[in-house]
Amino acid sequence: MAALTPLEHAPLPEATSPAPPAPSVPPAPPRPRRRGVLGALLALTGLAGTAGALTPLLRTSRENTATGAGATETYRGRHLAYGPDWATIDGRALHLMPRADGGFISSVDHFTSYPSTRAAARAAVDELGGARLSTPAYGA
Repeated sequence: MAALTPLEHAPLPEATSPAPPAPSVPPAPPRPRRRGVLGALLALTGLAGTAGALTPLLRTSRENTATGAGATETYRGRHLAYGPDWATIDGRALHLMPRADGGFISSVDHFTSYPSTRAAARAAVDELGGARLSTPAYGA
């Protein structure tokens, strides 16, 4: 064979026919990746947190709607009356403040949130013991 000059090329091999196609086998399902597993875990955690935050709100709505316009009861010898946003103990108004989560705090205990006006009134009776609820000094 003669030597090739730099501009000449070796002859190309003849084209061969492509191999016959392999039988179609479905690919294996992809394995879960760390990022996907962590994303799903984060989504479930967020869902559980949201459900936990909404539970007191939904429970309060049910309690207040179940009592309708108002209800009365005797708790530890004290006469309680309460409605959707008010409560009295032995006929004296218990000052209640609504919270963003649907619960209430009372003038007797500013540090605890109660899910309903009934729960706030009962807690006030527990805190007062035998003392009477005083009338507020403001607005008189």
